[in-house]
Amino acid sequence: MSAAATPYAPASARASVAPTGSQTPALPAPPPPPPPTTNTPTLPAPSTFDMLPDLHRLLKRILETPAQPPPPATPTPAQLAVEGPLEIQHVATAANDIRLKIQKARRAVTALPDMDRTCEDQEDEIEDLEARIARLKASLNELGRPVAQAEDADGDQRRTSVDCMDALDLALAQG
Repeated sequence: MSAAATPYAPASARASVAPTGSQTPALPAPPPPPPPTTNTPTLPAPSTFDMLPDLHRLLKRILETPAQPPPPATPTPAQLAVEGPLEIQHVATAANDIRLKIQKARRAVTALPDMDRTCEDQEDEIEDLEARIARLKASLNELGRPVAQAEDADGDQRRTSVDCMDALDLALAQG
């Protein structure tokens, strides 16, 4: 391929590296991807629900025994953030971040759609979807039948050779 790639060239004919010379015309920028058409809400980030490492650190600090006696003065909140042993009177302060993270996760879960649906509603929807799957499988089985068996309700056979689109139309009309 000695000719310059054009926007209308097949993907295999386009250059994999952008042209660098001034003689080569630049390709137009590809259009931005269309926005998603479905109304699926964005899910919360997985880190919203990841509180086990923080809880593990807190429990580890509670269970550690101090190697030296604690200082006589009450530690400041900045000193509580250190990974050293944690006195029982400072547990509530140290656990506050975890508590806030749990509250944020609860709010994220309640904001998800269909959280108010009952189990019965979901079971009904599952039954409807299973029935739809069964109908679609039956339609696909109809597509796999030989043409001689695919007849109209009158018993009249339309064609001797099958076109896949005709077979699909026939199967969907019967299903």
